[in-house]
Amino acid sequence: MGFRVSPGVSIKEIDLTTIVPNIATTPGGYAGYYYWGPCEEIVTVSSETELVSIFGKPDTTNYVDFFTPANFLQYGNNIQVVRVVGAAASNSTVTIAGACGAVLDINNETEFAAPSTAVTTAAGAGVVFAGKYPGVLGNSLQVVVVAGSGVTTFPALGAGVSFGVNGISFATASSSQAYHLTKGDTIQFADGTSALLNSVSAQLVGLTAVNNEWSGITAATYITLGLQGVLPKAQVLGATFTVKSVYANYVNTIATTTNYAGSVGGSGDAISVLVLDKDGKWTGVAGTLLEKYESVSRASDARNSDGSSNYYKQVIADKSNYIYALSADLAGNTAGLSTKTDWTAPAAISNARVVNAGGVISLGLTGSADATPTDSERWSSGWNYFADATTVDVSLLPLGDASATLAKLIVGTVCEKRLDAMAFLSPQSANVVNKLPYEALNALKTYRDSTLNINSSYAVLDSGWKYQLDTYNNVVRTMPLNGDIAGLVARTEYTNEAWFSPAGFNRGQIKNVVKLAYNPSSEAHRDELYTRQINPVVSFPGDGTILFGDKTMQSKPSAFDRINVRRLFIILEKAIATASKFFLFEQNDGFTRAQFKNLVVPFLKTVQQRRGITDFKVVCDDTNNPGAVIDRNEFVADIFVKPTRSINFIQLNFIATKTGVNFSEVGG
Repeated sequence: MGFRVSPGVSIKEIDLTTIVPNIATTPGGYAGYYYWGPCEEIVTVSSETELVSIFGKPDTTNYVDFFTPANFLQYGNNIQVVRVVGAAASNSTVTIAGACGAVLDINNETEFAAPSTAVTTAAGAGVVFAGKYPGVLGNSLQVVVVAGSGVTTFPALGAGVSFGVNGISFATASSSQAYHLTKGDTIQFADGTSALLNSVSAQLVGLTAVNNEWSGITAATYITLGLQGVLPKAQVLGATFTVKSVYANYVNTIATTTNYAGSVGGSGDAISVLVLDKDGKWTGVAGTLLEKYESVSRASDARNSDGSSNYYKQVIADKSNYIYALSADLAGNTAGLSTKTDWTAPAAISNARVVNAGGVISLGLTGSADATPTDSERWSSGWNYFADATTVDVSLLPLGDASATLAKLIVGTVCEKRLDAMAFLSPQSANVVNKLPYEALNALKTYRDSTLNINSSYAVLDSGWKYQLDTYNNVVRTMPLNGDIAGLVARTEYTNEAWFSPAGFNRGQIKNVVKLAYNPSSEAHRDELYTRQINPVVSFPGDGTILFGDKTMQSKPSAFDRINVRRLFIILEKAIATASKFFLFEQNDGFTRAQFKNLVVPFLKTVQQRRGITDFKVVCDDTNNPGAVIDRNEFVADIFVKPTRSINFIQLNFIATKTGVNFSEVGG
């Protein structure tokens, strides 16, 4: 506080409540190949169900990338996932009739909102709607725009009509009208009877249903309508009949003007947008409604009663999990305002199927592609996102089926630069799957010694792969164990502390195991593995499958060759470093140094009480902060700790004695 010049009352507030904070140390991280979801950004996932809803189900190509984070979530409560796709991946699109279209690559919402050059180029090229993310799943999306009642009138039934038990047949009467029918349409006849359309077939020309729709039924075609319901009476053969689109039944209102546009003198801006599962790839049932946006506006300034935007592009961008709208008003890229009254009919601008003349158009998205990422792409568009410790809080990185080259890059460039994250590795599938035990052991030794020659306390290597059930495809898959091992570390911190070993019968139980590809059940095999910093995972009869080692990949014998010690120091370093940043730019004197010790010592005592360390000492005084250090604007604190070690070896000595011997004479 500065000196006062004139009389007055001053108030000074001194905050001495700074503490060493609790820190999050168990978030997992993974970069993998999925068929849907945002790309090249970190998404926090808290359950396997959420993993499916965001990134889709696994198949034979990407099941390792799916089940690695899914297996982690069997033990931990959150993992941060980055979706990676190859450079050739693209979004599905539908384009204005006559436009050339564009190959579109929108990786995430940030790229769409920017907007990126790709988005503006695609819109300019006539793209009306696009799949929200790259991937062939987007080709199973169908967008239906409802801009009217959905009801149209068909010509009168002529004398050639015939009635069957479940339908009627007749010759189309007008060459000027092309009929468009959809399974589920409501057919209503002049006598008031109605029936649902089940099928359409043609006698003179073949018809093929696309998305359960029959399009282009023209004059001179003798067609048969398969119907479910009450058929008309013979005396009304000369009357017309109407068809109401099944899509219009999804919409509760047929108003063509939104309330907002009506209040400012506009009209005709209202549409409803439906998103359907065209081929059944999302839900298993073709034609299932996925999303509905009812009574949204084509006017860019449209508002709801609560003041939020009702502009169809913005509503879809904010809420849809499946699509983006790119055209400003469905008739071009000049956005109209709510006062507009002469909107161009949406049906006139698209190469879509005009379902009927009642203002309903159907748009099937196509053209998307998947591309399996290379190691280089997995790094640059995935794992590299975890490299910055200041912006991304992540601690446990199971690497799935990463190659040795990629694993070395992640350990060296992410973990050893961050100093607060550990990588969990498994050998390659070929090392252990379909191998005899001695073959697997030899392959593991060669892989560790020659291929995966990592020396780091920030990496952990297990002994292989497991067989587990893929419930989504009802098959048994082989999976690397590193997702489970990282999960055990997360669960150990939750049930005990981070500095407890995750191995053994108490905390090392592996879940969802049909069998191990390689079971190092003999002690001789485990000895060979352990000397190479490979942690055996063993199936013991009656005890389950157990992580039976807790070594890091540090080859130098020291305290840091154990997982629990490395985790302990990550906790200590991260927590104390977080608290220490508040000492930056303070005075480097005895008072500040005493404050630092008073902050750190109670924290270390707590860790000691919680069995993390056996003893400690904090030195922060003139001895390690002499004048030369102070003159360099530096501050030094030496923190000595004795970490608690895990038990790896138990020796039980049973000693037989004579009957008359007093135990106090032979034992302590």
